[in-house]
Amino acid sequence: MPTVNIEMQSLLRGVLEFISYMGLAVFAENVILARALGVTRLLKLVPDHKAQVWDFSLPLILVMGFSAPLGWATHNLFFPWLRPHLPEWLPISALRPLVYLTCGVLAMAITWVLLFVLPCRQRQACRAQLTLGGCSTAVLGTLLICANQNYTMVQSIAFGLGSALGYVFIIFIVREGRRRLRSKDVPSIFQGLPSSLIYIGVLSLAIYGLVGHAVVL
Repeated sequence: MPTVNIEMQSLLRGVLEFISYMGLAVFAENVILARALGVTRLLKLVPDHKAQVWDFSLPLILVMGFSAPLGWATHNLFFPWLRPHLPEWLPISALRPLVYLTCGVLAMAITWVLLFVLPCRQRQACRAQLTLGGCSTAVLGTLLICANQNYTMVQSIAFGLGSALGYVFIIFIVREGRRRLRSKDVPSIFQGLPSSLIYIGVLSLAIYGLVGHAVVL
């Protein structure tokens, strides 16, 4: 019985840790509001009413979910092996963006295969958005954040999935805000892109006010 209790406690601790890192990525470390990653694609997706949000979101979630363990393996296994083989004038940090971009491409390939389980029409729609969702600074930036914070594999996967869910969360919020900002009370000079940027900026300030920050002197 004591062994079972210890295993249950360990399992619950792992689940809580996974959920906490997902929550951290969704709210406190949101890729758009806290890091300004993937904003360009967001501003293109929000006013495009023909684009289905989930056709973009599903590939994004899969790509970020699969790229997280690949990024962890690269940082903890591949880079230590590669470092002694590099010339002195080439630091390992110079290769990180290229290698992490490769991880994102591999994750896109895996996602492309997994989309076969969807109905034909939805599969084609998701694949049309796969490149736009996968080739994003949100994916590359999340891998770099996980590496800089020295997250474990579980933490990296949780943070990657949370970052994708946080991106989807902001898409719906900005779409609703964009709809409400069409009011005639908004001056014409601020309608469209200016009001969207101001709206995202206000949301970012709200996140900073919630999380807090310090000025380093």
